[in-house]
Amino acid sequence: PLMKFTSCLLLMLATSALHATEIVAHRGASGTAPENTVAAFKLAWEQGADACELDLYLTADGQIAVLHDKDTKRTTGVPMLVAEAKLAALRELDAGTWKDAKYAGEKIPTLAEALATLPVGKQRFFLEIKCGPEVVPVLAKELEAWKPRAAQLCIIAFNEAVAVESKKAM
Repeated sequence: PLMKFTSCLLLMLATSALHATEIVAHRGASGTAPENTVAAFKLAWEQGADACELDLYLTADGQIAVLHDKDTKRTTGVPMLVAEAKLAALRELDAGTWKDAKYAGEKIPTLAEALATLPVGKQRFFLEIKCGPEVVPVLAKELEAWKPRAAQLCIIAFNEAVAVESKKAM
């Protein structure tokens, strides 16, 4: 009986160790596709990522845009501050060509567009809030529909006020 128990315990430990490591696609499959785009998230899921990290900013018209930088220059070639731009203006920019011509026309996605790529199951999104706590009420409202799948979402932030407000709101 002890040998059987030990074998079972070793098997359980080995199995849990195999599943303990998660592969998180930073800004989606950003090594291949343009970061923080629908194409990058879809590719990450196709490649078997356990999770994707994405970045969130609030636009001038109170919408959430998925973008790493506070401006659009690096990924679109057009200098525009996200906090001072309306979402429609941001969506007119080409966020794909800088990475590869085959991604020409790829848009800066909304949070809803990014989340729509998330498969039902165990995969997750890490939602990194890059701006201040002003985004939290908008984010809480957008995530309301995701309550049944809340275990697939994780909010991360470097700003303590953002973390505190997120915890209160959600």
